[in-house]
Amino acid sequence: LSRQVIELVLARHALADSDWCWLALGSEGRGEQTFATDQDNALVFAPQDPAAVEPERTRLLAFAREVNAELDAIGFPLCKGGVMAGNPEYCLTVDEWRARFLQWIREPTPEALLGANIVFDFRALYGDTTPVDALREWLSGFTRDNRNFLRFMMQNAIQTEPPLGLLRTFVTDDTEGHKGTLDLKSRGTRIFADAARTFAL
Repeated sequence: LSRQVIELVLARHALADSDWCWLALGSEGRGEQTFATDQDNALVFAPQDPAAVEPERTRLLAFAREVNAELDAIGFPLCKGGVMAGNPEYCLTVDEWRARFLQWIREPTPEALLGANIVFDFRALYGDTTPVDALREWLSGFTRDNRNFLRFMMQNAIQTEPPLGLLRTFVTDDTEGHKGTLDLKSRGTRIFADAARTFAL
């Protein structure tokens, strides 16, 4: 669905001279989306001329915002945290993405770890995959030997406890509007995804 929306919107934008790739992030990047999911996506682009970065970003943002709006229209809500390709923070060149990754790795604050948890699971969805493959290879090589960052990632992963009670019961939500329910993503699959991400890195 996402690829089809991208193609339909792309026909209305002159981007044939631009090298870019649409990235799926988070659960979409991992291929584990459920029936109800919001958007987590980004763009990576490789301008031919360093002086053309901002004009190219402007064109790509106009395109991305339209794709985000169309995806929202067919049932994929906009990300409340703004993790979308139409946000300038997630429409970056290869070098800008490397700088962002380095910042998260070198300063693993809770906010940085949250960003890493979403973005590190990136997957090329549409466009030129060459810069994406290079970014993945660079990232894997950089994180593999960074024991301190991996320790922080694992500490972050084990903060989520399974919703298990004492005697074969589940601990359910007690917040207003969700009483008696169980969030299978945040209290179930997240534990496995966070640990798997650390081992993969």
